Amino acid sequence: MELRWLDDFCALAKTRHFSRAAEERHVSQPTFSRRIKLLEEEMGVTLIDRNSLPMQLTPAGEVFLISCADISARLRQTKNQCKAADQQQREKISLATSQSLLLCFLPQWRQGLSQRAGPDKDLEQGLDINLASGNWLGVEYCHALLRGQCDLLMSYWHPAMQLDSEFDGDEIEFIGLGQDHLIPVSAKNALSTALYSLEGQNSNYSGSIPYIAYQSQTFLSQVIEAQVRPLFPSQLVTVNENSQAVSSKALIEQGFGLGWLPKGLIEADLEQGKLCIAGGIEWHIGLEIRLYRRRNNPSFKLKALWELLSRLPEV
Repeated sequence: MELRWLDDFCALAKTRHFSRAAEERHVSQPTFSRRIKLLEEEMGVTLIDRNSLPMQLTPAGEVFLISCADISARLRQTKNQCKAADQQQREKISLATSQSLLLCFLPQWRQGLSQRAGPDKDLEQGLDINLASGNWLGVEYCHALLRGQCDLLMSYWHPAMQLDSEFDGDEIEFIGLGQDHLIPVSAKNALSTALYSLEGQNSNYSGSIPYIAYQSQTFLSQVIEAQVRPLFPSQLVTVNENSQAVSSKALIEQGFGLGWLPKGLIEADLEQGKLCIAGGIEWHIGLEIRLYRRRNNPSFKLKALWELLSRLPEV
């Protein structure tokens, strides 16, 4: 049964005339009559008394009319609700980011954005966080943005990362949001100093250091390989690899090894003594936090948010 047949039947019951009902439904009379016949065949009963003048509904037709009007009204209401829900979803701005930025930077950034946005604060409230993105690796973030799986990408940036090579400058643009650092950290020993430390180490150091590493596909791994590995070609002995800094942090806190973590992620742990900085400033790696978008994204709401962000200073 086609749902438009219900509206056809309601129009016929109102006009009691095939020609006028067909005209109201904007179809030819033969087409309209055929649809009413198909409706009767589907119901298995005669709904129209075609021998009466003026045309009348059969008793079954009178019963069907009550349900028909109700179903048609419910359908229109449901259709409008679906359209409203779809429009609301389309107006949301999907943001993808890593677990570490999701936990240590995004909440404060959104709060600050909401406070500074003034009358435009409803733009910030339209941000829809893609939680699945927390499990993506490296270039998967880039591909998701390019394919339209997200509207915005919030990411760490460093010259050693593969981000720039994946993005075409004519297609992608970014805004700088803030700064962070990758710093070497370790659990504490009985003397409340670093269980594993880089202090005093150099390229001639012969000892080994258990190292909690990032998987090679991740952007943070690319940074550490470029900045740290040349100084320690063999001393860092990888005992574990993770895709997320959050997972690495848990192992480092348990004393399984030394690793590099974003400072924003571990500030509370350093203050509480759960972690200890395991190397001087020379081992700290500066990171920029950037927000990326496709230039040709058609979302008007995204355009308005981007213009707002362009006017605001970094957090």
